[in-house]
Amino acid sequence: MTAKDAISPQIAPLRLSTPYADAVESLSSVPGRALPVVDQEGVYLGMFGADGCARCADAVSVADCVEEAVAVRESYPMSMLLESMASARKSVIPVVDDFSGRYVGAVDAVSMLACVSRLFPQLQESTELTVTCAPGNYSASAIAHAVEDADAHLLNLNVVEGTEPQSRTTVTLRVNHSRGDSVARSLSRYGYETVEIAGSPGMPDSGISERINELLHYLEV
Repeated sequence: MTAKDAISPQIAPLRLSTPYADAVESLSSVPGRALPVVDQEGVYLGMFGADGCARCADAVSVADCVEEAVAVRESYPMSMLLESMASARKSVIPVVDDFSGRYVGAVDAVSMLACVSRLFPQLQESTELTVTCAPGNYSASAIAHAVEDADAHLLNLNVVEGTEPQSRTTVTLRVNHSRGDSVARSLSRYGYETVEIAGSPGMPDSGISERINELLHYLEV
């Protein structure tokens, strides 16, 4: 998913000719208290925000107080966009066309959350597992095969630790299966150790994953 997928339909840009008073009034309905500004051809120019309003008391139009702010391309990865929003604490990020620089839309916290939620569809039965493996042994296709061997389907997979060559890799995955123990057994056969299981009706607590691994060790499966 990219920045284009997270655009909010609620954020309309301001034109350079927009009267200052009208622009200030428009900010009152924007959660982030900032709006993108475009020229007559729709090319993104910058942001008009509440902070700038305090320094533009005598302004006539938006053109008098446009603040420079970097926009992201519409193909910008959503994961990187989410990280930049969190680290820079930006409430509104403008999005422009990959080639022309024309304004496409803007992403705010609400539209970002809505986009992220689409990655985690709600199911009646699902299990989240955290697994680890030795350095260099990680394979997304192997994990998918292991999950399928347990008659389950892989819904989400994220590498959360161990991207360096010599570090142990930790992966979180979600499967549409109510019993994580069978998936854990299958993952073990592929060389993955399950360290935590959550969200499964059949597993009362994540600590049981330790007992599963002990059992797998004794059974050598």
